[in-house]
Amino acid sequence: MAGRTQKLPRGISQRGANYRVRVTFEGERYQVGEYPTLALARAALDIARSQVVRGTFEPVPQRWKRHREEREARKAAATTVEDWAEQWLTQLEHDKRSPGTLKSYRSTLSVHVLPIIGGRTLSDVTAEHVEGLTAGKTDATKYAISRTLSSMFGAAVKAGKLAESPVTVRFAKTVRTKDDASIAELDEVAALAAAMPERLRVSVWLAAIMALRIGEVLGLQRRDLDLDAEAGPVLHIRRQWLIKASPPSYGDPKAGSAGKLAIPASLVPVLRAHLDRFTGPDPESPVLPSTIDKRAPVSQTTFDKAWRAARDQVKPGLHYHDLRAVALTLYNRGGATAEELMRRGRHTDLDTATVYQGVTAARDRTLTARLDEALREVIK
Repeated sequence: MAGRTQKLPRGISQRGANYRVRVTFEGERYQVGEYPTLALARAALDIARSQVVRGTFEPVPQRWKRHREEREARKAAATTVEDWAEQWLTQLEHDKRSPGTLKSYRSTLSVHVLPIIGGRTLSDVTAEHVEGLTAGKTDATKYAISRTLSSMFGAAVKAGKLAESPVTVRFAKTVRTKDDASIAELDEVAALAAAMPERLRVSVWLAAIMALRIGEVLGLQRRDLDLDAEAGPVLHIRRQWLIKASPPSYGDPKAGSAGKLAIPASLVPVLRAHLDRFTGPDPESPVLPSTIDKRAPVSQTTFDKAWRAARDQVKPGLHYHDLRAVALTLYNRGGATAEELMRRGRHTDLDTATVYQGVTAARDRTLTARLDEALREVIK
């Protein structure tokens, strides 16, 4: 009869000019698809029901997900080491990793990695390839290569481009011991500070007693030195001065380096006198201001010139960064454990990051008090 509604099979409904097919699978109702004719809808329904019976039915959302994953897998399989290296470095730059770290990664990749395996796809790189890159290299180069590739391939695994990293061996960084001739003694530290221009003398104590890096020293502002804190004087590490940025600017501290450190009581008068004489009154005033622009720290060029002149009088060849070893050696003599030493030094090695969790501020103050006993002999 004209105008009579056509009765559709169960599982098929009409939607406009099309026919929608649905089936029930494992207690859930799923859409199979929409078809322009009833015959095609019936055929699709029969196939879907057969798959439900056999347990092979794949809901549309799962099918779409599988197709996306397969596309990504094909895309990843075609991604070369060189392509991924550039993507990875771009992401690190977006994440505001320090210019020095980025420069190190780029140098290692361009010199030691990309010329050899840059054209290989990520999935084609094996542990043997990585081992070949480090063969015959110095310990420092082996460390740089393994550090770079471990981070880069680890990021690829995290991004779903690889099932596992081909980097199976991590080389340790070579660390000089306190017996190394390049490490200064405390009386030499005092002489180094005295040889520096007055407005820069505090930088020697900040490195040799507080174990600060040059970027952290230049990044300090007046508000970071809480010399009247109720629990005892503390130094906050909230930023660093990115010396290698263009132009230089403030940035976040190195990973794992933010925090606060107890200050030995003997160092407080030195810090207070410096703040009164050389640091501006605003909370954001640089502790070591430039003589040209008080809103910015002293330039790296000016600082390096002053440091070289001072160290050549006292201990030629000493690097400013070596002063950190003085701080950690003194801390160790106070009875610090390895974990406490790593916290005080704020090491960035991811393999040791979890050991910081059990170290308390009270213990840091105790060890700092012991460090203060040694410091009193040279600060009069």
